[in-house]
Amino acid sequence: MFRFFTDKNFDDHLELSKEDSHHFLDVLRIDEREKVEIVAANGKFIASLEDVIENRVVLKKLDEITEENESEANLSLAFGILKNNNTEEVLKYATEVGVKEFYPLYTKRVVSNIAGKEDKKLPRWKKIVEAAAKQSKRDVIPTVHSPIALKDISKISKDKRLIVAYESEKNIRFDDKIKNKDILLIIGPEGGFEEGEIEFLKTMGADVISLGNRILRAQTAAICASFYIIHSLERS
Repeated sequence: MFRFFTDKNFDDHLELSKEDSHHFLDVLRIDEREKVEIVAANGKFIASLEDVIENRVVLKKLDEITEENESEANLSLAFGILKNNNTEEVLKYATEVGVKEFYPLYTKRVVSNIAGKEDKKLPRWKKIVEAAAKQSKRDVIPTVHSPIALKDISKISKDKRLIVAYESEKNIRFDDKIKNKDILLIIGPEGGFEEGEIEFLKTMGADVISLGNRILRAQTAAICASFYIIHSLERS
């Protein structure tokens, strides 16, 4: 079943937004015989098409969904802004994995210059995350924050365990059991972190770890490390 999100309460009937109605009718071409899932402000529900009024879909509630798809792991991902479409790739696949919020990060080796373009980039990034949340049956849409500088990491790291993946670290690996469920994972851009940035993060109390003997692309590191952390917490 396809899944839609709304910030409205779903009582007996619900009218979808103009954008979701278009997606429902013209993209997915869902008819009255199909059931859909709705994540609303007052819960999760099974629904079906009841009517279309001025191109807006009206749904009727059929049943409530009780199972939870969200992990207890509260993982935030701060990652160096990447060139081409690689930032979008991280947002999409890390949403599917279960990351709950994103902080695009300016570091010294970031080569993708989006200064002055954040107002255009951020809405697009949020749409990508919403689409991935629908596809992967998330119960929430992860938050995408405006880009921040590495020096401001303390503003978002309160009460979180900081984990930094660094290609020059050869010995320290992930714990087999990660006890703290509130984690901020920090991944560098293409070219990784400079040594001074790693020393700065250590002063913040960050655990610097290796992702293994092979060098991963930045987007691969972000997605794989996110999965490992969430999977480890879910089975601990």
